[in-house]
Amino acid sequence: MISNNFVPEKINEYNVYTNGTKMIGLTEEVALPEIKMKSSTVEGPGIKGEIDSPTIGQFESMEATLKFRTLYSSATDLLDPTATQNLTLRAAQQVLDRTSGYAFKSLRVVLGGRTKSFNPGKVQRGESMDAELTVEVTYYMVEVDGQQVLLIDKLNDVYIVNGKDLLATINSMI
Repeated sequence: MISNNFVPEKINEYNVYTNGTKMIGLTEEVALPEIKMKSSTVEGPGIKGEIDSPTIGQFESMEATLKFRTLYSSATDLLDPTATQNLTLRAAQQVLDRTSGYAFKSLRVVLGGRTKSFNPGKVQRGESMDAELTVEVTYYMVEVDGQQVLLIDKLNDVYIVNGKDLLATINSMI
């Protein structure tokens, strides 16, 4: 459980792993997938205008973007679009403990999916190539300090937030 004594500050350090092997050649950031539910507009009698209503458990495309300094790196290990990619990010989150100074909380993000696009970047003397790889994410799990706070598994009909199965009622009806 997250304590009110902590003031979240920043990611102190992180690593990325693919199938358990530490990736090399990444730049300073990984863009995590935006979670955006599919929605439709509801309007009619009794509603004063329009409501954009989310469809619980239905998500738009989710993409993760990894950037690499050069192609002599883990980037080429992910180029096969027929293979399922399994990426794990492990980070140390720095927090200010109001009672005793600084503390660190773990963050683990697991992403599963397939390579969607690859931009090899540029070739310029004395500069990084800025290669970029995009993964279409179908599995998204987030743990904070060992507690699972989010699990979306599009292919297995799972949507859990803070331990609450948000599809349990729907799944019991179908």
